[in-house]
Amino acid sequence: MGEQKIPVTVITGFLGAGKTTCINYLLKANPDTRFALVENEFGDVAIDTKLIKGVDASQMFELKQGCICCTISDEYEQVLQELAERFPNVDHLLIETTGIADPAPVIQPFFKNEDLKELYCYNGTVCLVDAINFKSFAEQVILLKQLSIADLVLVSKGEQMNALIKKDFQNELQELNPFAQIQFSNFGRAAFRLLEIQKKSRNEYDYVAMGSSHSLLKTKTFRFDQPLNKSRFLRWLEYTLDIYKNQVYRTKGILRFQNYPFEYIVQGVGGYFELTEGDLILEETESELVFIGKLDELNLEFAP
Repeated sequence: MGEQKIPVTVITGFLGAGKTTCINYLLKANPDTRFALVENEFGDVAIDTKLIKGVDASQMFELKQGCICCTISDEYEQVLQELAERFPNVDHLLIETTGIADPAPVIQPFFKNEDLKELYCYNGTVCLVDAINFKSFAEQVILLKQLSIADLVLVSKGEQMNALIKKDFQNELQELNPFAQIQFSNFGRAAFRLLEIQKKSRNEYDYVAMGSSHSLLKTKTFRFDQPLNKSRFLRWLEYTLDIYKNQVYRTKGILRFQNYPFEYIVQGVGGYFELTEGDLILEETESELVFIGKLDELNLEFAP
């Protein structure tokens, strides 16, 4: 397969939000991209596979024994390895979760499994949100997890909203996930580039510092004025995310370490995270780290 890793995008969202429509749009909008699709299905008949257009059936991997995030074990990771081996010319992998699924276990293997990290690179998560029914779902823990993990929140069924209502709804979603880009689809069409759904802007941290006032989701922001001791900080981060893996849904940050010329980007889901080298440090020495999740009464402190 060479050294080129396969980008992985996870498509999540609550029941009826339009995940299949989104996938069909991506396939149509990227006709030169060779996609593979992993779907998780309930029951014996994979209904959604009949709705997806443009994907060779031989590249449809379905786990028939229920939701992949509920039978996450070795089967899921073996399917991913088999896919990369059988289809070395695949350009992009899409993984669609069921509407009642927590996407975290679907994403975590791309951070923790060394074999998969050699084959794939995590491109991000798109969460579909149903504008009409959101209020009736808004206190669902799974929906909030889907939202908090997303890099792009794509709002469906909002075509009849006026500009003011759209803006208020966008602000509400942005408060729930300050990291995410928020876009409204137009009858299933959306103007986003698949490989650019993860924001890299430092401005997002200014927004995160405000924190979320939602009853279930909170943000916790750490800011450090001086470069950090890398080994000490990473030990603390690993320990903290392991202890609070069920409460910290998403981790993201820009870190600067003592005696390292580059900044580092950290992103994580649940108890697992990934650290990648970023830009050369020119002037700034500040580090920022943000947790999103059910953080009330958690002891989340680090002393440099």
